[in-house]
Amino acid sequence: MQCRSRGECASIWESREKARAFLNQSREDSHRIQHMIDSLPVEPGSRVLDIGAGPGTLAVPLAGVAAHVTAVEPAAGMAEVMAEYAEEEGVSNLKIVRKRWEELDPETDLEGRYDLVVASYSLGMPDIGEAVEAMCKVSSKWVYLFWFAGTTSWEQAMIDLWPKLHGKEYRRGPKADVLFNVLYSMGICPNVETSKMEHVRRFPDLEAAVTEFGEQYGVNNTEQEALLREHLGGVLSENGGDLLLSGMTTRVKLWWEVNGWR
Repeated sequence: MQCRSRGECASIWESREKARAFLNQSREDSHRIQHMIDSLPVEPGSRVLDIGAGPGTLAVPLAGVAAHVTAVEPAAGMAEVMAEYAEEEGVSNLKIVRKRWEELDPETDLEGRYDLVVASYSLGMPDIGEAVEAMCKVSSKWVYLFWFAGTTSWEQAMIDLWPKLHGKEYRRGPKADVLFNVLYSMGICPNVETSKMEHVRRFPDLEAAVTEFGEQYGVNNTEQEALLREHLGGVLSENGGDLLLSGMTTRVKLWWEVNGWR
């Protein structure tokens, strides 16, 4: 399972400005974040490992409940914003490891074993089987993974527009069915729960949307920009002076107890 759109998942988030915008957008949907936290087995004495923690969307609130949280995040912008977010919230029990999951050394980078290991929409590792095995090794009880099922709303936009922009089909990344099969082949039969998620992007104007998506879609000439502008003009809707792009996506939670696997 790999990040396909621009080669390297973390490279998109090297920008501190983009990371802060991502955090602000996530915090607007505080109900969804709280629902995710409430669904995790976290208690005041828990030790939590958050892999691919981004700007601390889960890690910082979790640190407000758990005894300790270690957050693994390789992108410089994301890690910097997470540290700022933790300071703003008065969180002092959060350790940030600025490395890729597949590159860190559990003996020196982590804090022993954790009651809960969670990877929330951050499964762009080169080898998901090896990544999951490493998660199990550092967990003393639970592993929780969040991913997607079917074609996501943002991938559908790629599928519709990519051939016009680049003259070839867009190939979407693997989803929860592949993840489940990998887990099953490892002898893990996870609990599975699905739910619908509305994915909303907000822009102050059309130019901001063209700039944002132009980078994501690999737009590099005026003809491609014109195609993108036309596409966005047809799918963006006005709301309170802003332009919104929204769509429904199916998210999947998979979790298991490692003691039942070993």
